[in-house]
Amino acid sequence: MDLKYNTKQLTIVEYPGTVVNVNNMTKTLGGEKEMFKVFKNPTKRLELKFRPDDPYCKCAHGDRFNSTNLLIKVVKRTKKKKYKNGEIVPEPEVQLSVELLGVACTSYKFKAMADFQMLPISFDSKEGRYKSLLPMLVPTSLHSSKWLDGDVELFVPPILFSRFDLPQSGYVETHTKGKTAELQKNLPPNIIGRGRKRRAGFAVFMTFESTDPFDTPQQEAIAQLKTIPLDIEAKKKLDVLFQEQPIWSKNALILKLKCEKMRLKYPLPCSAYYYTNGPWRALWVRFGYDPRKDPAAKKYQVMDLRINPSIPINEKRMKTRPSYYTLPNKSNPNKERVATINTMDLMPPVKEEVANENEALEVQLLACKYFPGQLPTARQCFYQLCDIHLDSVQKLVHKNDGQEDFCHEKDGWCLPGTLEKCRELLIADIQKTVKELKEVDGSAL
Repeated sequence: MDLKYNTKQLTIVEYPGTVVNVNNMTKTLGGEKEMFKVFKNPTKRLELKFRPDDPYCKCAHGDRFNSTNLLIKVVKRTKKKKYKNGEIVPEPEVQLSVELLGVACTSYKFKAMADFQMLPISFDSKEGRYKSLLPMLVPTSLHSSKWLDGDVELFVPPILFSRFDLPQSGYVETHTKGKTAELQKNLPPNIIGRGRKRRAGFAVFMTFESTDPFDTPQQEAIAQLKTIPLDIEAKKKLDVLFQEQPIWSKNALILKLKCEKMRLKYPLPCSAYYYTNGPWRALWVRFGYDPRKDPAAKKYQVMDLRINPSIPINEKRMKTRPSYYTLPNKSNPNKERVATINTMDLMPPVKEEVANENEALEVQLLACKYFPGQLPTARQCFYQLCDIHLDSVQKLVHKNDGQEDFCHEKDGWCLPGTLEKCRELLIADIQKTVKELKEVDGSAL
């Protein structure tokens, strides 16, 4: 058996139909030129029109996948049977020839829906059959101006029939007894999402109106933590941090531990409880500690700063949000990928990687702390008062030190109106920084 090997790179198109005529099949894919354009651009999807002469035909899109396929041509040669005196002469051995035409590393598969179609036709009552509107909608040759004045039936197909062209899996959730009872509660009409079930994170939530703080975490959270050894080590580090400082924000903990956000999902509910409102809202407080009874917790209060769109911020260091939805003719990263071995972690770090890591740490630092002369990285920031390194703000915060007699839900242990004055000082300092940066380099903003 002969074997011929060819290392040519091929592209596979899994056509959703039986191909009888290759030319007609190529025409439905836009022609060879259009196909080659799509093959060269990995961000595009291959468009298939079952009616290529109809400009109103909705395309079925083929997605690009990595593959490891071989195209093999096998030829089997045999001789016809020969008869001699009514007897069959033994046949010779069958000759097989195998030729490897190429390796296909890219495949286009049509997994999207193609069942939304709107035909440009109308019913002719005189003839009793349907007729095509294409000759009246699309010029086939050079027509006179009278062709534009002719009456045509209205045909305006939508640009998109559905937002997604891939089938989505879903299920119908039945109301359980607990959820039905929750829906039947007499809640105020201004409460949004009354039927939403709280996510199962086993975290302890507390409001400013609660009577006593929680002393211990939920048993479910402790049991869940024991199943993950790495998170147990993270909890030990969290306990040390909460002994140094009883109240932390999640961004500050991520920066302090230099870990990912998901690493704190299970250990954090075992070390602290979460405030949903009040001066310490969106912060985590050590179990057994009540900041409403300790005036020293004033410096750990949170301040919500919202920056007007007319004021520039440090947008160059912000990470772009991922695009979960693009146009149907754009290609999204597919999950089916060829397995590869990552050896980047075995190599020593490059200067560029170290610089990118330092820049990422700086972005995390500016997300939870404010420094004069540096712009915030978001238009809505939550700062703890101790993390605002501005002398004028600290003077306002500590103006009533030793004279705190009441903890208010809005201003906490500070004097009434202190947080509003702090916001004005921060906005003024940001505008000053913007002006200074423009004088140094106008292109920096």
